[in-house]
Amino acid sequence: ADTIVPLAFFAFAAVYMSVYTALTYAPAVSYDGKTSSFSGMVTDVRLTSGGKAQYTLDGLINGNTRTKVTVYTDDIDAEYGDIISIDCCEFALPEGDYLYDTRDKLRSEGIFLTAEEPSGVSLERSDSHRLRKRLISYREKICRDITAEIGETEGEFLAGMVFGQTSGIDRDTRTALSRCGLAHMLAVSGLHVSIAAFVLMQFLRKLRVKKLIAFALLNVFLVLLILMADSPVSAIRASIMLDMMYAAGLFRRQNDTFTSLSVAVLLICFVQPYTIFSYGFWLSVTGTFGIGVAAPYFTKALPDDKLIWQLPASLITMLCTMLCIMPLSMMFFDETSLISPVMNVLLIPLCTFVLVAGLVYVFTFGYISVLAPAKYIIELILLITERLSGLSWTHFSASAALVRLAFVLALAVALVQLILNKRKATVYAAALACSIMFLSSALYRYSRYESFRVAVLGKGSNAAVVITYRGHTDVIDLSGHYKSPTYVRKYLMQNGIDETEMLVLTKKVHSQYSAYKSELSAIDVDKLCSAEDISLYSSEPYEDFTDEGFFCDCGSYTISYADGELSIVYGSAEVRLLPSGRSKSGGLCIYYGNISEKTEVFNEEDAVYLDSRYSDGMNNFEVELSSDGTNTIRRLQCHTLI
Repeated sequence: ADTIVPLAFFAFAAVYMSVYTALTYAPAVSYDGKTSSFSGMVTDVRLTSGGKAQYTLDGLINGNTRTKVTVYTDDIDAEYGDIISIDCCEFALPEGDYLYDTRDKLRSEGIFLTAEEPSGVSLERSDSHRLRKRLISYREKICRDITAEIGETEGEFLAGMVFGQTSGIDRDTRTALSRCGLAHMLAVSGLHVSIAAFVLMQFLRKLRVKKLIAFALLNVFLVLLILMADSPVSAIRASIMLDMMYAAGLFRRQNDTFTSLSVAVLLICFVQPYTIFSYGFWLSVTGTFGIGVAAPYFTKALPDDKLIWQLPASLITMLCTMLCIMPLSMMFFDETSLISPVMNVLLIPLCTFVLVAGLVYVFTFGYISVLAPAKYIIELILLITERLSGLSWTHFSASAALVRLAFVLALAVALVQLILNKRKATVYAAALACSIMFLSSALYRYSRYESFRVAVLGKGSNAAVVITYRGHTDVIDLSGHYKSPTYVRKYLMQNGIDETEMLVLTKKVHSQYSAYKSELSAIDVDKLCSAEDISLYSSEPYEDFTDEGFFCDCGSYTISYADGELSIVYGSAEVRLLPSGRSKSGGLCIYYGNISEKTEVFNEEDAVYLDSRYSDGMNNFEVELSSDGTNTIRRLQCHTLI
């Protein structure tokens, strides 16, 4: 029975997924590349710069095929529940690249298409979904009030903790929290829901409210909390499990974490099967498994009636949680924290106080406020995480190869537990897996340290170049595209690089300087070089090369730039990056910029085009050079779960 029942459920899941794909996903994506009309209800609004907005619409293509789409158009002041009609647009599948796997994220939310080049966009106001609109309006008001009372930085952090709204939190703060293993505090998850439910149930118990009425009020409270937080899957999972826990006591039934977690996963995926593509879903499930299933199993033998054992038990609990989510955190965030267990034991009590202060403020409409002490605690948390995140030993970076190895090792540990069913054997297997992981990480870093690599990064036909060799890193931005600094940041973080010898800006220097200054704030830049004089803006060592370009002899290799052409020479190997339309020269030639009909295209093996409109065009790859003149090209892609 222990074997047949899980196999039966997995078989049902496979059939159900296939049916859902055939009936819901396939009809929608069949419109990829086709032009048609669309009308649907607004389910999400994201305002962007320049008077533009991105709307998520749930409606019908051509009046007969139901699906969700995203459309980027002029801001027409649409709100949740309004109806937007588009007379004509071209549908396309969401595209992800090295920076972010957009397709998986949108699929997990049931969004299968994007509406490109919309025309005839009209808005119809709707009075439906009044509760949701009022909750959103109240959330925005509370966020403004919190920020006004305790300051912008602390207010955005608290709003992130209470509602999961992280758009106002700067990237460096999020990175620091992630490196300390506290990123989960900015997502409405099990901890948030559990604390909120505990506070409510204690309050109702003091009022001597009957258990059945209290259970009903708890569910109303959880629904309101989830709606205000935009229905994150982690909060839904936690609410289902809490419901089962309180219902077990109410109806005199037994409850265990593994069963309630399984039921929550089953219900969530039954409603939306493509939730399996959600990063938040997997992190929530594995984290809950670690803290609620694995940790009790490994701490079972510890005495629970002695205070001296509580700290070791807490550390083991957090260690189990960290190990369970490690492969996924490596995949999704390109690095993983090594100090997560200790930091969670030390800082979760402080975070809990802050969270309770925020929840009390929210659900008393701001009349009861303990935000003043919460402000100083937030400052302390941010200070600690900022200082520790800058230390290299607190985290390690993850390449695609290391991510695959982490999943293989996790599977091996799981098999040891399933086959032997002994705690000691599993502990030894986990310790061996961690040793192999860290040793492999060190060997991987050494192999990259000894190899000469040229990474070509950016969106579309734009190019930013990162050169790495024996701890020496140089960054050259050739196109001046506003997103290039984000691509460079991801590559540097993924490879554990925290210092660059030279940053070279060639186009749109003033705006790019500000962008790189923001994106690479955690990276030490030894020298800035630019095609314009911006020394008044910069405190770093600075050089300009307005007329003649530049030449840099780095010992083992040389870099030269002039008139849009970049040449990198390592031994007898050479890589040249040229604007499209230039004559082909020796070495590997990489052409950036758009290809026009008059552009001469070279079809040799040593010519690469970044323009995706070209049949062989690609971007985001790295070239490994050998001193004998040979090279190997490897495509850089975002990690995908499935």
